[in-house]
Amino acid sequence: MAVIFLVLLLLILLAQRWSMSKVLNGVDFDYTPSRLLVAPGEKFELTINLSNHSRRFVPFIRVEGFLPAGLTVHDQSSEFKTINENDSILQNPSFSYSTYLMPRSGLRNVLSASISRRGRFSFRGARLWGGDFLGWNENRHNIDCFSEVVVYPKECESTRLEEMIGGFFGDLSVRRFIIEDPVLTAGFREYTGREPMKAISWTQSARTSSLVVKNYDYTTEASVTVLLNVECEPDCPKTDKEMLIENCYSLTHTVCRKLEERRVKYDFYTNALTSGALASWSYIGEGLGRTHFETILEGLGRASYELRESLPAIMKRLRPLGTRSLIIITPTNKQRIFELLNQENLSSAFVIPAGELMP
Repeated sequence: MAVIFLVLLLLILLAQRWSMSKVLNGVDFDYTPSRLLVAPGEKFELTINLSNHSRRFVPFIRVEGFLPAGLTVHDQSSEFKTINENDSILQNPSFSYSTYLMPRSGLRNVLSASISRRGRFSFRGARLWGGDFLGWNENRHNIDCFSEVVVYPKECESTRLEEMIGGFFGDLSVRRFIIEDPVLTAGFREYTGREPMKAISWTQSARTSSLVVKNYDYTTEASVTVLLNVECEPDCPKTDKEMLIENCYSLTHTVCRKLEERRVKYDFYTNALTSGALASWSYIGEGLGRTHFETILEGLGRASYELRESLPAIMKRLRPLGTRSLIIITPTNKQRIFELLNQENLSSAFVIPAGELMP
């Protein structure tokens, strides 16, 4: 009997030792947001997955996860509690729960969440504790995983901005029917002597035995270049600088949405430094539509207060505009912009100064 007891005790101790080293093998954890790009305060679903890929029964698992500062959780279940210290966006909310997992099974918790401020918010890893065979000890394991949500800026609510944009679109419509497109030939007419020599159609002139000039059609499609500058005046205090740049991002959101509504194609330049997947977000080619617009919104959400290049440098990168209109959104005063436009021999631009349109 004593021998049997010793054998059982040895088996239990071996099982205990084995369980301490293997209890969390095959256990995975990750976060899955329902959307990458959201508006400030917009609710989205955050799925928290815990899975057991092994053939073993895991009798006890305790999970402790961390959420980004600024995230608010709505409608959480009684089994799944989040902790937000002092209910402050400056504190990182966390959550903790305990469960068990059958072989090759998983547990999914879905949180309704929102974030009220612009930025890039990351969900990174968790800590797992697994119970041993006898329930005496816990073995901790750190899980590395990554997912993110990008919150784009709010629009700028300003009556003056609405008036400025309305005036710009009025000028754009007038230009559309003043500037002739040298590619689209609508017909021919007699030469009056006031037209340039390059407008003469020598082929048609030979056929009619008199000088004839090409009659061009007017521009059929307006196009705009949007330039977002985040370089402030050298003596601008840091707090004011951040407020001005934030307003630039909101103004850019509004301007691009207005261009989308008017179906005006536009390309986009910026000297703002971004983080994450859009690290090369300095130029977006001409386009229109949801994908084009959301690419700009994502960049605005990821954008920092740091410069990729100076304002003079990005002005040099502007390609020849031709008949394109130029919108410049900037925290600096207008005089600085006009000086650079003259230096680069660029045509006049529609300048939106963020300092004059603060909410």
